[in-house]
Amino acid sequence: MVAATSDVIYTLSPDWAVMHELDGRGFLKDAHEPVRDWKSRNIYPDDLGMVNAAINASIAGKKIFELEHRVIRADGTPGWTFSRAVPILDKKGEIIEWFGVASDITERKKAEEALAVTRERSEQQRRTFETITSNTPDLMYVFGLDYRFTYANSALLDMWGKSWENSIGKSLLENGYEPWHAQMHEREIDQVRATKKSVRGEVSFPHAVLGRRVYDYILTPVLNAQGEVEAVAGTTRDVTERKRSEEMLGQASEELQAINEEIVAVNEEQAASNEELTATNNELALVNEQLQEARQKFEESQVALRLALDAANFGTWFIHSETRQFVTDARLKELFGYYPDESLTIEQALAQITDEYRSVVASKLENAIYNNGDYDVTYPVVGLHDNRLRWLRAVGNLKVDPSGTFSAFTGVVMDITEQQLAAQKIEASEKHFRYLADLVPAKISNALPSGEVTFFNKQWLDYAGMSFENLRDFGYQAMMHPDEIPGFQAQLGEAAAKGVALESEIRFKDMNGNYRWHLNIASPILNENGDITMWVVSTIDIQRIKEEDQRKSDFIGMVSHELKTPLTSLNGYLQMLQLKAKKAEDSLAKGALEQSLKQVKRMTTMINGFLNVSRLESGKIYIEKQQFDMADLIKEMAEETKPLYIGHEFIFYPVESTMVNADRDKIGQVINNFISNAVKYSRNGTSIQIAGVQVDGFFRVSVSDEGMGIDKRDMPRLFERYYRVNNNNNISGFGIGLYLSAEIIERHQGKIWAESEPGKGSTFYFSLPLALR
Repeated sequence: MVAATSDVIYTLSPDWAVMHELDGRGFLKDAHEPVRDWKSRNIYPDDLGMVNAAINASIAGKKIFELEHRVIRADGTPGWTFSRAVPILDKKGEIIEWFGVASDITERKKAEEALAVTRERSEQQRRTFETITSNTPDLMYVFGLDYRFTYANSALLDMWGKSWENSIGKSLLENGYEPWHAQMHEREIDQVRATKKSVRGEVSFPHAVLGRRVYDYILTPVLNAQGEVEAVAGTTRDVTERKRSEEMLGQASEELQAINEEIVAVNEEQAASNEELTATNNELALVNEQLQEARQKFEESQVALRLALDAANFGTWFIHSETRQFVTDARLKELFGYYPDESLTIEQALAQITDEYRSVVASKLENAIYNNGDYDVTYPVVGLHDNRLRWLRAVGNLKVDPSGTFSAFTGVVMDITEQQLAAQKIEASEKHFRYLADLVPAKISNALPSGEVTFFNKQWLDYAGMSFENLRDFGYQAMMHPDEIPGFQAQLGEAAAKGVALESEIRFKDMNGNYRWHLNIASPILNENGDITMWVVSTIDIQRIKEEDQRKSDFIGMVSHELKTPLTSLNGYLQMLQLKAKKAEDSLAKGALEQSLKQVKRMTTMINGFLNVSRLESGKIYIEKQQFDMADLIKEMAEETKPLYIGHEFIFYPVESTMVNADRDKIGQVINNFISNAVKYSRNGTSIQIAGVQVDGFFRVSVSDEGMGIDKRDMPRLFERYYRVNNNNNISGFGIGLYLSAEIIERHQGKIWAESEPGKGSTFYFSLPLALR
């Protein structure tokens, strides 16, 4: 997965101070060795505080790090990234490493910023345009080059007596224009398109309420960025009253020939009419200027809307209520596999939908159009020309006029192929998981944070002798041994609070009512906020292992106890013979007896270790704490060790006086075990170093050798009972010394660990809390 992804991959130390590796993928600078200045190299300076705060919060909560922030890209320019890092925890829940990925979201952030600016500008222009056009008495409208209305202001809609939905998208004839009138305007639109110049005229037209009126109109070309006519805008003013005044003026002129005495009054009336006409012309010029400004803002708004749709990569559509005309853009045609210049009907679009979904989509569409039903449907299509399978999501909205009558159905179509395929992969993955869960020998189950179990695999059902529903209703904890339930609940609560896994040994009742020991591992699944969404539980039958361990412990305890008596007698006889050899000054016998006593002491120590293990498991080992000086204890160990192991060079470093509260004999036993192992696993003539120092409120003891070392795969199991590494088969021992040492240190609230490199030796450590003064 790491090799396949295009994201940036990195690993970090537990405190994020050192970046061990960074595969920049050309986005960030690579790091092939540990670096400490990765923040100054990669993080944008203004975002450093925000990043550090998020890092500290993730470290403190041991939770996933997620953040969008700016970075310095490999070419030195600023960019944006979405970074997610997961903490890798050891068995004790401590962070040992961070593993993370960073996605380049620079282009997405730029698009979001540009879209936000465009939307605000478009909205402002729309409000301004609507304010201007809605508050003028003039008739304002826009023709498409197909002679259909694409816009009409409220004054024109009132004159027609129609709603927007019943008018926009229709031709002149469909909006009540007489044939001669419609043909005249179509010729004028063609003229404007050809000459790119305005056309002005006067025409009589029936008003829906006022009857036939006389209108003065001007048709103006709307040019696109290339200077081509893409629409024709028009402004029409009602000049009926002016025309009537002009007619009356004509009648007055005829009467003037017969009635000379009225000539002065008529002249004055004519002068007034001329002034009114001048004012009217001035007003018309102002309105035309306003119309030009509105047209420009309308065009900019249309461009902004199209940019927004293009950025979202949506296809748009419109269905006329009565004609069922299906109007689409080029993107929607592309999604159905059509070319931009091809026509596309509803029937043709439905034909590209796969058979199993076609009737569902058609029913939803009909229900949405005629019953105002919900229209949000997902379906697959196969492109007409490219034969490409796409998953689409269509969302539609029914528009109604003020009377509540359906007028139009519009909407958008989105390509969700990637999301749909991802969902299908997740579903297939879940099926695969359940299949594998039924194959593994362990008992697998899933549970919600509330405790409700959502899955039991076949092994669980066979073990309980129940169906899934019966086992779920019976209750997971009802199968536990009553003695384990309180402890399990308490430990589970602590694990849930910390968001860590819980490992425990529990007895579960089988279908025959018998309890068997199991190793129960409950692992939490966390969401991006660090909250538990589910528990995945693996339950492994360890009854046979427990029984074998108990038989082994019982046998070892019995044999060890029986061997102590003859060894005690043997030790006494050897000491008696040693005294006689000294008196007789028999150096050969004296040396042999000394070696024999050493071997008896080793055997006694080994047997005592087995007995201590037996007592430990039965709860009979006792820790008798007292305050003593660790410097004195290590000094005694030096005096005993050097004569005992003459084949090695021992270096005991000076130790400052340090008081601890512990069992002196058992701590000495741990040090002796460390030294004994160092002797066994290193060649004669090599050095063994023993040191003791105070560190952060603890006294730490270390024993280092120059021996064969320990392989990495053996390190996690060094302190397990009876465990011995693979390369020590020729060295005596039963693997209980380190196990017993670990148990002794744990009962002192201390820590024990080891460090090693194959071929270069090992160092074993333990630490004890300092005594309170």
